[in-house]
Amino acid sequence: MEHVVVDRSHEGDTSWERALEAVRSTVRVPSALSTLIRGSWRGLLGPKDFMRLLGFPGCNSAVLLRAAQLGSARETPEAAEVEAAVEALGVRASAVTLAINFVCQSVLEAAPPDRVWAPVLKDLMSEVEVGYHFGLGAQGFSAEQGMLVGFSQWAGIAVLLGTHPREFAAWFEAKEGSCPRSETLSSFGCEAYQAGSLVLQQLGFGPDVATAAAIAVGDLQAGLVDLRPEVATWRAAHRWVSALHSGERYPLSPEAQAEFPQLMPPVMCELGRDALPAHLTMLYESVNRVRETRSEWTWHLPKATYEECARELAKSRTTHAYTTSRAATAIAR
Repeated sequence: MEHVVVDRSHEGDTSWERALEAVRSTVRVPSALSTLIRGSWRGLLGPKDFMRLLGFPGCNSAVLLRAAQLGSARETPEAAEVEAAVEALGVRASAVTLAINFVCQSVLEAAPPDRVWAPVLKDLMSEVEVGYHFGLGAQGFSAEQGMLVGFSQWAGIAVLLGTHPREFAAWFEAKEGSCPRSETLSSFGCEAYQAGSLVLQQLGFGPDVATAAAIAVGDLQAGLVDLRPEVATWRAAHRWVSALHSGERYPLSPEAQAEFPQLMPPVMCELGRDALPAHLTMLYESVNRVRETRSEWTWHLPKATYEECARELAKSRTTHAYTTSRAATAIAR
């Protein structure tokens, strides 16, 4: 595994090791998937290369049709259907879609309580969708980068849910998903940002993304590495996505504001004297829809709806054999 920056507050701190154990026990990433994601994220694969590497056992290729809104996919979609979805989404967005879907399916294999997993995954996807809209409007950024920034906020929480489903339920309900770091460490042996950083690296997004996510989500003081442009940009994007998801128009951080100045509303608009620019109006309307109803995206689920997933999980609790649609969704060549 490639190196990722580890921040230990004192000697003998094993929290990163515990986080890695949690990731490896919950999200067992096939090498074929990490290879596909790595090549896609680095811009090394075109659509035809992507299709050639797709279709390995356990790959839920049908999810790409759902994400691209190309109609209800069959259990085993035709290669032409998947290729059309990849063309519509783009290679990098397709890789992010597969990654998020894989993590969510892995979490559900632990059959966590419905009262917890559904709210967590809905909040996760809401932040992913807000990130998508942010990325569409942010110069020098992209929709798929925004999606990944939004996912990074919840990836570690999802891993902890899958690793400790019963303990997580008690912790989440008592603390509403937020509590002092010391309590999170005592409950799980690690923090969510650590698990989130490591799962991004295991998926194939690389040490730069993993480090940037750890610094941004964990709000770490990283010394000289903090000066790297990609880390500063990621942290600024994380602050923007978090602010928008919380109902704010922009983050309080001057550094984050300066990183994406085109998203700052003009002073006269803030004073109510001028109309908002069209791109900001579109951004705020899109984000408000997500905030009001939560994301309606369901392509991260192994089934088409939350209700179908809940029924499948209910069966698994009696048979102890929860199955996802992974193995059944290869590509029909």
